[in-house]
Amino acid sequence: MNRKVKDALLLCAGSFMFALAISLFLEPFHISPGGVAGMAIIVSYLTDISTGAGMIVMNAPLVIITFIKMGKGVIIKTAVAVAISSVVVDLIARVPPPVDYPLLAAFAGGIFLGAGLGLVFRGGGTVGGTTIASKLVLHYKPHLRAGKTIFIMDAFVVVLTAVVFRDFALAVYAVIALFIASWIMDYILYGLDFATVTYIISDNYEEIGAAIQNRMGRRITYLDAAGGYRGTHKRVILCAVKPGELTSLRNIIEETDPQSILIVTQGHQIFGGGFLSS
Repeated sequence: MNRKVKDALLLCAGSFMFALAISLFLEPFHISPGGVAGMAIIVSYLTDISTGAGMIVMNAPLVIITFIKMGKGVIIKTAVAVAISSVVVDLIARVPPPVDYPLLAAFAGGIFLGAGLGLVFRGGGTVGGTTIASKLVLHYKPHLRAGKTIFIMDAFVVVLTAVVFRDFALAVYAVIALFIASWIMDYILYGLDFATVTYIISDNYEEIGAAIQNRMGRRITYLDAAGGYRGTHKRVILCAVKPGELTSLRNIIEETDPQSILIVTQGHQIFGGGFLSS
């Protein structure tokens, strides 16, 4: 499928799901999705301005900032996503919510919200608000995760919503919805191929390296290093394993050199080298 067509479909589907989350599940129970959408819900409650109109007005300056910082490619996609989501929010505003309890609304809203945001991001755009801010942050800090970044940014709006509606329970429901949304979004963007990246420092690096390759079938890389105190040359083993293989790796290290140092970090999106198939 043509890349432009695929991006357009992702943007449309994601924007529609985002709007469904707001109009059908979150706004009817005064649950804030954070960001501009959350602020728009507050404004709609306090004034006669519709939520969709408020989203467009408040997103306008953020869209301009995106154009200045990231170019017209992102701005066009963001403008399309903002327009679709805002219009759909108002079009289905009178549709009754399919659930009767705010907790169920928080769960369902979080799923639709995360799916919508994930699809829009996959299409190269944002739906405005904190998603634009998140996009800007990820542009300069690509090692951060989109879902968690947005979750943090939305905290202020969530608290403000609870204050305006004078109901602390709304903040709890909002946190539940945003947590689910961040998880769903990260799943769509990154998948579940989590890995454990290990660094092994040992004088018996050759023996440990051979055992890892022969007993676990994992590939290794030797990194040249030097001790900070004496400047002694060392070789550090770099090896990526799946989480369930960490115990086997530790057993090999303890059997070979109990004095070695093992450093464990989390890795995401490891491609190639037969890692995913092994």
